[in-house]
Amino acid sequence: MKALTLALAALALTTGSAAAETVTITLTGVEARPGRILASLSTRDQFMRAAPAHEAVAQPVAGGVTLTFENVAPGDYALMVMHDLNANGQFDFGTDGWAFSNSARPMTGPPAFDDHKFAVGDAPVRLTETLRYGF
Repeated sequence: MKALTLALAALALTTGSAAAETVTITLTGVEARPGRILASLSTRDQFMRAAPAHEAVAQPVAGGVTLTFENVAPGDYALMVMHDLNANGQFDFGTDGWAFSNSARPMTGPPAFDDHKFAVGDAPVRLTETLRYGF
């Protein structure tokens, strides 16, 4: 698996008063396709407001990818991942790869923060999610 540390914007995920933690995401099902994988952790207010903003992997290889988000402030977050096959910065329904935290069950409608949230507290967090292609 390819490991990658993402430097996230301090204003987006940290506060000066609380201890920050590490969130490690293992993505499975990655296909060796063109484009890039983008990933972000979102708060309720940020969720589904824009395409993931933190580039994770350019020209991914098949298999798994490990993403590490450092200095994440305590709170509730949702992971959003997109394999942007044509590098247009937009999710192309039916072709681009995607993953959300807690996405083991099939999605029956638009993603909702409460379905995909997980808590960051006073210990490191580890999640494993599957990158899916098409619907």
